Amino acid sequence: MARPPSLRQLEYFVAVAEELNFRRAAERLCITQPPLTRQIQALEAALGARLFDRDRRSVQLTEAGRRFLAQARALVQQLAQAVNQFEPAAAAPQAPVLRLGITTVVDVSLFGGLVPAFEAAWPGRQLRLQRQISAHLIRDLHRGELDLAVIGLPSRTDGLALQHLGDDPLVACLSARHPLAQRRRIPLQALAADTLFWFNRRLNPAYFDHCEQVFQRLGFHPPRVAEPAEHPVLLGLIAEGRGFALVPQSLNTVRRRGVVFRRIVEEDDLRIQLAAAWPTDRPPARADDWVALLKAQWAGAR
Repeated sequence: MARPPSLRQLEYFVAVAEELNFRRAAERLCITQPPLTRQIQALEAALGARLFDRDRRSVQLTEAGRRFLAQARALVQQLAQAVNQFEPAAAAPQAPVLRLGITTVVDVSLFGGLVPAFEAAWPGRQLRLQRQISAHLIRDLHRGELDLAVIGLPSRTDGLALQHLGDDPLVACLSARHPLAQRRRIPLQALAADTLFWFNRRLNPAYFDHCEQVFQRLGFHPPRVAEPAEHPVLLGLIAEGRGFALVPQSLNTVRRRGVVFRRIVEEDDLRIQLAAAWPTDRPPARADDWVALLKAQWAGAR
């Protein structure tokens, strides 16, 4: 190996390995996808091993990637611990930071006014945003790595305090050429013969099981294929007529020619409830003010 991997490459690798999605990993790292992809490719070249199997539909760790993940995490943590031993004697006091996570199930633009609203309400404080799936946000709340998070329900929320923010009903995402594309509301049974792009249970077991119960009650059993990891890829496949998807209504802001979004009759049963969450033993300061601010952001964007 000509040159050892850099710390940045290790951090990027860990993010992609935990998200199994380059878009979500890039959002988590606050960068765009191209430099993330380049760094992962450079890391694989340096190691002389492929760390991920990736195609249009999914990203998975290879056997080499699984072995390397534990070592990469340990190296990143060891360096952070080593650096944290040293506190500059004359360092200027840092502004207190509030660490907020927002689920990737909603379009981040819906909270686009959050930073200026926070700065107005909490002058002198810093807001650090992190985008992850709800399961990872819940994990980081329990680890003490986040103070507060906006998560999607149902989820496994033992040990967390919850405050409801609003609901995001699922809508049918169809090809514009679909026979039902001109209807304003569609019953799910009308789509039972079409292929459904559906998410992997490991991403949110509680919500997956909730949807399964609704599908069973309705007798809705369409053929399924794995939902692509990248949302633009999903929309492209739908535009080609390969199938349909049920997606949160808030994602309608991501438009693509040849794709339409239609309400479903069963939207009351198939919706994502958004909630502010924090550990019951570590409530954030002014939690009620935070809930009011997040509710106002959601309501204003909707």
